[in-house]
Amino acid sequence: MHSKAMSKMRPFDLVFCILAFIAYSDQGMAASRMRPAPVGAPSGAPREYTAFDESDLTSGFLRLAFGSDMQRLGESDDRIRKFDHRIAFRISSSGHVDRSEMYKRVLDDFIVRVPRIDAAVVDTSTAPDVIVRLVDAKDFVSALAAALGDSTASAFINQTNPRCTTRSRADELGHLLRADIFIVVDRGTDIFLDCAYHETLHALGLMNHADDIPWTTLNQRRSVGYLSVYDRAMLQMLYDPKIRAGMSRFDVQMLLPQIIQGLD
Repeated sequence: MHSKAMSKMRPFDLVFCILAFIAYSDQGMAASRMRPAPVGAPSGAPREYTAFDESDLTSGFLRLAFGSDMQRLGESDDRIRKFDHRIAFRISSSGHVDRSEMYKRVLDDFIVRVPRIDAAVVDTSTAPDVIVRLVDAKDFVSALAAALGDSTASAFINQTNPRCTTRSRADELGHLLRADIFIVVDRGTDIFLDCAYHETLHALGLMNHADDIPWTTLNQRRSVGYLSVYDRAMLQMLYDPKIRAGMSRFDVQMLLPQIIQGLD
């Protein structure tokens, strides 16, 4: 504003302009509204973004739900992958620190906050859809090799974070058949929680990363350790009944405005 015009403004007018500018900025930066990390999050967890416009949600979903930079090595199809039935999780703990109960609480967080996800922890009498292997860091490579084979494990080790990873398999129609999660347990609680939330998002069908989106746990430049508002919305969208396994990016994009309007 010109200095002469500014000098003629009354204090009330100046305050009004400042408040209007703040309100305008808040509308234009919806995703910048933040709150402290939720109770139970790691001590160093980042603050949580809480509000997003349609473009934030659309672009993020198309990035995270399609393709993968490494989770499905050798497969390049661009379609929706998701489970279409109750998801049976089995937890296998072989590390010196038993974090089975901690992982169960992480999974409960998903189940409670995203009701469209029907999942439960099962014992050895039930065939699992997702196996969560909790291992010591020294056993991480051998655990991958034992579960996935030497060649697949080597490819993963060359591309992934040595603290945790997920490998998913889907049929030709995009229905997820199996996910194998590997998480180290002896690098501290904060690292465990970050990995547990991150890898569970992958196992449920958000298989890609987006390091330029600051609101998602699937940004590999962030350590989060809780189910963020944004990632909860991504899962609500993925498991909306209108989104079917095998759908193309074009088909999904046509549905997203309606789906986003229905988010709670």
